[in-house]
Amino acid sequence: MKQAAQQSGPLAADSDTRGEAALQVGRWYQSGLGEPKSPTLAKDWWQRAAKLGNREASYQLGMDCQLNHKGKLVSECLDWFEQAAKQDHAQAQLILGQWYAKQSGADTEAIKWLEKAAEQGNRDAQYQLGLRYEQEKGVNKRSDIAQRWFEKAAAQQQPDALLVLARQASSAEAFTAYQRAANAGSAPAQLWLGLAYQAGERVTQDLALGRYWLELAAGRGSHEAEYQLSLLQTDVVSREHWLTLAAQGGFSQAQVALAELQQERGELASARQSLAQAAQQGNVDARYAYAEMLRLGLGGKEDYSQALQQYRLAANANHRNAQYRMGIMREQGWGAPRNRLHAYAWYLLAATDGNSDATKARDELEKGMTEKEKSSGQKLAQHWFVKLKGAI
Repeated sequence: MKQAAQQSGPLAADSDTRGEAALQVGRWYQSGLGEPKSPTLAKDWWQRAAKLGNREASYQLGMDCQLNHKGKLVSECLDWFEQAAKQDHAQAQLILGQWYAKQSGADTEAIKWLEKAAEQGNRDAQYQLGLRYEQEKGVNKRSDIAQRWFEKAAAQQQPDALLVLARQASSAEAFTAYQRAANAGSAPAQLWLGLAYQAGERVTQDLALGRYWLELAAGRGSHEAEYQLSLLQTDVVSREHWLTLAAQGGFSQAQVALAELQQERGELASARQSLAQAAQQGNVDARYAYAEMLRLGLGGKEDYSQALQQYRLAANANHRNAQYRMGIMREQGWGAPRNRLHAYAWYLLAATDGNSDATKARDELEKGMTEKEKSSGQKLAQHWFVKLKGAI
């Protein structure tokens, strides 16, 4: 093989044959198969193959370069991938397309390389093109073209494309469609199946099978699956294990549940941090609970200003207890100047669903208000009610 790769002159094999031979010798050195393992010699042989026009060698050099730079696509790596891509190496074209997709103002180049890879049958490129046409990223929105690419990718068992089709499926066809996506490795589809088996929806209830699919989804990085697994545990240690994994992955419901466990154990600083993380993601219950800790100085210093901000965010999402707390904060002047009119309006909103504390606070505040003030407060509450209802 080495001799074939090194030949030159009139009796030498053609460049394609020599390129393939050099590529193979490089692989031997890379794996230590038949030759002592030597990444340096492997690279030398791949460079010979690349000079002879072997696109796989150029691609391999790009992959080796990326590995040596800890996954980063530095200029040298891109040069090798581009050389392979120009020789119609579909995977190299996909890598270039994905790289350009992350660069500002490079949509045209991204689409060019994704299209080349997709036309050659690369299923990931087909899926990503479908997304671009669906989301109008660098191209005019075309649902028909998006669907065509999704279907092409799904025909090759591309997990994300199969998930797209599953989400489009009718109720009667949904289970089969999600099963296809789950079998192809789609974590969201595996989660869906796990929950379906647990609940007995669209399929006969099977708790063991439900757990199996949830564990598969968790193994593929689904933090919601980790949270769902925490709910199935019968002992605290196992429950906390799954909750911690889900919380560390950023699943806000897990962060809230973990905070409750931490509070029960008196770990208030940890609970406050868990709630802060969940609140940052927009979890309404977390915002309220975090505000409570800030107001009361649990797990850290009192912070009325931050507490007011978190109460307001939760109140704007129609959290009635948060609206009640907003009334207290404005009535007492905690975190913002005292404003009796605003306090009254918040109490009115909080009392909408029969919150007894809010009703008592409203009635007590009314005793010192004029009819004009009450009328103004009611109009303000009505304005907020309409505004918040429209935001939901």
